[in-house]
Amino acid sequence: MNKRSIARLLCQRVDGLAQSGGYFFRKDCDLILQGVLLEYRPTGVYLWQFRFPLFDAFGENLLYSNRLEDGGFLAKGEFDDAQVVERVLARPEFAEALRPGSPMSLDSFLRYLEGSEAMLNPHAHLVLASGWVLAEEFARARDTLEAIFSEMLARLGKRDEELCRSLLGRLREDPNAAVALLKEVVERNRQAFGIG
Repeated sequence: MNKRSIARLLCQRVDGLAQSGGYFFRKDCDLILQGVLLEYRPTGVYLWQFRFPLFDAFGENLLYSNRLEDGGFLAKGEFDDAQVVERVLARPEFAEALRPGSPMSLDSFLRYLEGSEAMLNPHAHLVLASGWVLAEEFARARDTLEAIFSEMLARLGKRDEELCRSLLGRLREDPNAAVALLKEVVERNRQAFGIG
């Protein structure tokens, strides 16, 4: 399995596809990257359905993604590069994520996040609050941030705690300042993924 060959073939087959490392996603995304992650290992490649909110200040992570179970591992030596691409494109979850148009709206992501296992992680609560800020649901964002402070502040990392305090302070004084802070985060992540 040749990573470059697979990437080239995949990008040839799907118009508007962007790539960053093993991540493949639509260039025309808004706030949510969604697509395919090819996780290369010495024994083969794992397939992930990945989602990433560009307003996650932590940066690239797989908290909102899932490694495919059934048929989600392609063993080295069993597939040539073209067959790997065919397997990826044959998966319905990838076909939906890679179709033209923004694959996931902010509202859809927030609904997905609220019902996902990611919410077991206190960082996901901060991301949910950040999403509410960008959706201009300022009361919901404030309530979520206040709940983080009262219930899980000790479980947050230092960077997350600082962001939580900053967002809550800005929401109380000027919600537009909170939006501006998160737009800076979005821009940094867009640049990190090569879509800035």
